[in-house]
Amino acid sequence: MKYLTLAVGLGLSAVAVLVVPGSGATASTQAATVADRPHPVASKFLKQRPAWTRCGDGELRTYCAKITVPRDWANQYAGNDLQIAVSKVAPAKGRPSRVVFGNPGGPGGAGLGMAPYLASQAPLAKDHLAVGFDPRGTGGSSSVSCDGAPGYTMDARDHDPRTRGLIAEASQLAQPYCDSQSRGLMPYITTAQTVQDMDLIRQLLGYDKMDYVGYSGGTWLGAYYQTYFPEHAGRFVLDSNTDFTGSWLDTFSGQPQAFERRFREDFATWAAKYDADLHLGSSPGTVVRLYERLRRALKAAPATEEFLDGAVKITYDENTLDQLITGDLYSKLDFHSLATDLRFLTDLSAAQAKGGPRAAQRQVDGLPAARQQQLVERAQRAPIGLRMLGEVDSENATFTAITCNDTPWPQGREYGEQLAARLGPHYPLVGWTMAENPCLYWQRPNLTMPTPTGKGLPTTLMVQSVHDPATNYGLAVAAHSRYAGSRMVTVTGEGDHGVYGGVNKCADRIVNTFLTTGVAPAKDVSCAGEGIPAPGPEVPGADAAEGAPLQKIAGFTKTVSGYLR
Repeated sequence: MKYLTLAVGLGLSAVAVLVVPGSGATASTQAATVADRPHPVASKFLKQRPAWTRCGDGELRTYCAKITVPRDWANQYAGNDLQIAVSKVAPAKGRPSRVVFGNPGGPGGAGLGMAPYLASQAPLAKDHLAVGFDPRGTGGSSSVSCDGAPGYTMDARDHDPRTRGLIAEASQLAQPYCDSQSRGLMPYITTAQTVQDMDLIRQLLGYDKMDYVGYSGGTWLGAYYQTYFPEHAGRFVLDSNTDFTGSWLDTFSGQPQAFERRFREDFATWAAKYDADLHLGSSPGTVVRLYERLRRALKAAPATEEFLDGAVKITYDENTLDQLITGDLYSKLDFHSLATDLRFLTDLSAAQAKGGPRAAQRQVDGLPAARQQQLVERAQRAPIGLRMLGEVDSENATFTAITCNDTPWPQGREYGEQLAARLGPHYPLVGWTMAENPCLYWQRPNLTMPTPTGKGLPTTLMVQSVHDPATNYGLAVAAHSRYAGSRMVTVTGEGDHGVYGGVNKCADRIVNTFLTTGVAPAKDVSCAGEGIPAPGPEVPGADAAEGAPLQKIAGFTKTVSGYLR
């Protein structure tokens, strides 16, 4: 997600009362009833028998189906029912005694890959039915769209009143486009509706309790499932935590400081340590200044180059340089790729300044075809997790709907500009983008969800790295302090977004013990980070981050999606 064009990685906007005349937004919002509490399930939904079909490679043992859910859980006989795509992987032998659901975050990330991913974790594969699903609005489920909505092509750091006006106008136009493209479905894309979809899936699978692993925006979803259905909540793992005890505004307002810390204290320090190999600067400050110089140069003279069969415009902003940096801060395994690309873009910009576009193009032509392809793919890649607005329209639209619909935002242009002015000077990588937010102009459905407190629940295991860029550690600690019965596993000396499943062996052991036995640490614990790998002898490939949990999940999702019609 261009940072949550709202903030990064996660996030998005703020609510406002302003609506473009004639957009239809007011009518669709007022027509929506709300599911702010659990509703008994109508028999027609409980009687359905999903038709499971193999999806993806046979070795994944994954089966997929679509289940029917009401468009509005508070009005189940209104018609216009929705379809939810679900995946499952059973143990190779025997009937599983437990079921574990997974969600990769976003909010709005397609999640069919969660089933084969969770099943690939050896301890879970023995006795858990692993389940993934595409939440309503996204992926193979009934989807929404904001296609055609204006993007943020202006520089968020530009203080010119005309630029600020364009940002406000783009934000204000988002809801009319989303409503017109989504057949009136946007008001029903909320966490309150989604958790009831999840509980229907649980019932159809025949389990009384659900275990759960949720990353990033999936921690918000998990906490709300526990709140709506405490009697059916089993062993819940919330990894890379939003402040699910507060508002989306709280979570996104914490992103600028977290991204800046990750960039300066982790990446820049690492790059300076290996300056002999990377040539970005011998001190963290030098590395940061190289980025700022490059940004200014690309703003003054963007570079449009021919890569293979297509042209790529290399710019300073969230569309290229800033997105490249923020996207690669999610996983330490991407640091080498980021350093290599920064060096190349610096040389490209210098060549253009000295010899013009032809000199810049010669820089590109001198690259091997594989390296050109890698640069194109990385320029088009969107971060995963509390995501930024990126490449998949239904995921972006769902992200917008969830973050704008679930909890109130301050209304209007003034708040966003004040927030950007407060955070931008201190955290320029992301802080200035806080005014780029459709939620500031969004009419919400009449929804008030109960605040998650954790009271009456079994232990919830929270996992968090201290320098996570997308979900600020301080906010995770605050949520932990307000969530009764939770235990926090803190990974120190680490900043990856998405920990369970390969980032830290200590954390993996604790999570696996909890999921398989129900035994949680008696108190909060810490695991030491395992360090950032040194640059290797080869230029890292496009799949260099395949070891990162959220990248693995995305790969599985791509493999098993598209088999249902």
